[in-house]
Formats: sequence, structure tokens, C-alpha cells
Amino acid sequence: MEQPFNLIEFFKTLWNWRKPILIVAGVAIVGSTVITDPHIMPPYYESKAIFYPLNPNMTSSGTLFSGGDNYLFGGSNDIDRILSIASSAPLELYIVNKFHLFQHYKIDSAKESYPIYAVLNELENNYRATKNDKGAIEIIVQDHDKILAAQIANEIVAKLDETNRDLLNENKKKILKIYKKKKIEKDQEVKNLTDTIFYLKQQFNLYTDIEDLASQIKSSRAERTAGYDAALEKVKVLEEKKKGAIRELNNNIVQFEQFEASINSDVSTLFILQKAFAAERKSKPVRWIIVLGSLLAAFVLCSLAILLIERFKFIKAAFNKNAELKS
Repeated sequence: MEQPFNLIEFFKTLWNWRKPILIVAGVAIVGSTVITDPHIMPPYYESKAIFYPLNPNMTSSGTLFSGGDNYLFGGSNDIDRILSIASSAPLELYIVNKFHLFQHYKIDSAKESYPIYAVLNELENNYRATKNDKGAIEIIVQDHDKILAAQIANEIVAKLDETNRDLLNENKKKILKIYKKKKIEKDQEVKNLTDTIFYLKQQFNLYTDIEDLASQIKSSRAERTAGYDAALEKVKVLEEKKKGAIRELNNNIVQFEQFEASINSDVSTLFILQKAFAAERKSKPVRWIIVLGSLLAAFVLCSLAILLIERFKFIKAAFNKNAELKS
């Protein structure tokens, strides 16, 4: 017959085993306290930088030079782009080389089978980029060196800004090439029209202003030829065409200079709400949590062991009783 589980009996059993339980609990407390000593388990310090990605249209020529209204901060696509850059291998390798993390993490590339994997894995364990509930991006770095943690976090933000700006400027550079090509073509068109007009005026002696052409025709009626009238009309058309081409050329020059200015400017793509600074208090290990966790784990394991021992005693007594009845 099985013995039913009874909570009161369970606590009675624990009370009977109180001395071993107290010994195990004491060992757990002392052991966890010793292990979490700063000389054995060096503390980690956490530094955090917080920023918002800016709206890419804020640095476009349309916004910079038209004065139109635009949202200051970027949307979800801009946040996703920043987070993708933050978790990319090129950025992490840049940080590894910048701060000599092979030496800092004590990873010997000569002895390690996969040194790059090892150093990147260690960096990723101590660094994360997340979006908080306010829509801002947080760069969080933990390290045994509080000053280095802050330096790494701020350098990551600076590199994110640089990389993001380069990505946004790539498309602007393509558009800039188009405007440059149009400017060259329109400039050549104006030059060709100017040369043609000059040739016609020289050939047919049309050196007066277009407004004075009527009086010139009257004064030189005896010298007019059939070609003179055709040249006169052609010069009028070409002059109007030249004015239109000059207007287009000026517009192209303005657009080209605007795009060139937006690309060459060092306008930040991030609004930094908080720069990382050296923490005063450690972030981990939290000593009291480890001690309490060790105490609870020791109590649970000890209780299970006691239940198994008591259960074994009960089963053994039942077998002995059955053996006596049979004999």
C-alpha cells in the first residue's frame, strides 16, 4: 500500500532532518559568498548610450533649401536600419581592432582555433543594441573596465552615425551624377546656340539687338536678300531657345549645388539623447541574488534528497514486512 503525500508529514520530515539541511544551507551561503567575491568573480560595469535616428529627409536638398515641414525623427525603417548596422560584423570587427579586444579579452589568436569567432562571441555577450519602449535605440556595453565600457558604447554610436550617413549619401551621389550630366549637356546646348546665333549674325550682319531688328530692316531694305529674312526668323527662335536653355541650366546648377552641399555636409543622422558614461556601481554579479538563489537551490535539492531517502526507507520496510509474512 502506497503512503499518500502529506504536507504536514513533509514538514515534519524536514524538521527531523533540520541539522543536515542547515549544514547544506550554510555551505551554500558561504560558498556563493566566496565565489562572488570581486577577487574571484570580477564585477561588470554597464554603460548605456541612448539616441534617436533622424529623418533622412532632413538632410535632403528639398528640406534644406525649401524650408518645408518635416518630422525630426525617423520611422521604423530607420530604426531597423540602425539596428542592422549595429549587429553587423564590420562594425563589431571595427570595435575589436579599435580597442584591441583580443588582448583585453585575453584571447590568443595563435592558440585559439577560431580566434575571430571567439572575440566576436565575447563582444556580443557584453554588448547589445535594442529599441526601448519609447522608440529610442539603446547601446549597452558591459565590461570589467568601467571607462572602457563607456568608450566602446560611444564609439559604437559614432560608427553607427558614420555608416548610416554613408548609406544615405550613396543614393544622393547617384542623383548628383545625373544632375552633373544634365548640367554639362545643358551647358553645351547653350554654347552651341550661342555659336549658331553668332555665326548667323556675322553672316547676315545682324549685330543690333532683337528689339531693333525692325528699324534695321527698314534702313537696309535695299540690301535684303531671301536668306536675310530666313536668318532673321531663325535668330529670333534661337534667342528664345537660348533663354529657355539658360533658365534650365541655372536650375540644374542650383539643384547640383544643393545636392553637393547635402552630401559634403557632416550633418549627424542621429540625435544623441544620452552619451555613455563610466558607471559608479557594478551591474553584475548581483551578490545577494546569487546567494539567495544558491540557498534556494540547496534547500530544494536537499529536500528532494530527503524525500528519496525517506521513500527508500519506506519501500525497504515494506519489503522486509512482506518477507516476514511469507516466512
